Amino acid sequence: MGVHDVIVGSLTDAMRLDDGAAFDRRSAIHPRIEPEVAYLLGADIDGSDTDRPLSEVVAAVAPALEIIDSRYRDFRFSLADVVADNTSAAAYVIGPWTPFVQAGALDNRAVRLEVDGRISATGSTAAILGDPGRAVAAAARLASRHGFTLRAGMVLLAGAATAAVPLPDQGTVEATITGLGRVSIHTRDGSDSLEKGSR
Repeated sequence: MGVHDVIVGSLTDAMRLDDGAAFDRRSAIHPRIEPEVAYLLGADIDGSDTDRPLSEVVAAVAPALEIIDSRYRDFRFSLADVVADNTSAAAYVIGPWTPFVQAGALDNRAVRLEVDGRISATGSTAAILGDPGRAVAAAARLASRHGFTLRAGMVLLAGAATAAVPLPDQGTVEATITGLGRVSIHTRDGSDSLEKGSR
């Protein structure tokens, strides 16, 4: 995608969908979806915390799905372009939380992404910076550079464990991370409501 550095965008509560909820495909341009690891921060983090143990700053971890949707054609952009587009962030879903102290090492967990029960992509959490935990330190570094603080209670998505796949107009997308569980989302394009309205 032409991006050669770690980047960070903002997620809001308006972007969050419940596990198993429906996403209206019509609200997006050309969305894709990817499996991620989510961290629930248990402490404030700033630029001085890049070497702080994760056990001191992370309360829990969970499987997650992120819907990305670029305003740029074919997802082709420069680093500056994608940062200006809030890293293509559109929506996200968080699965069941596991206390960090119980989760164990996450540097090489198998990841599976399924669309309507068929495997669409497989990978490993190692694809996320070698260890998704490194995303916490990277986020702290960027927070320091840009003058903001990561607060306790915030959710941090560590990055994609597989390539993003096109979000279907209608169907079910599910991600599974070994030892963390599953998270899913349903998509719809509004055709069902149009059919009902035409009767």
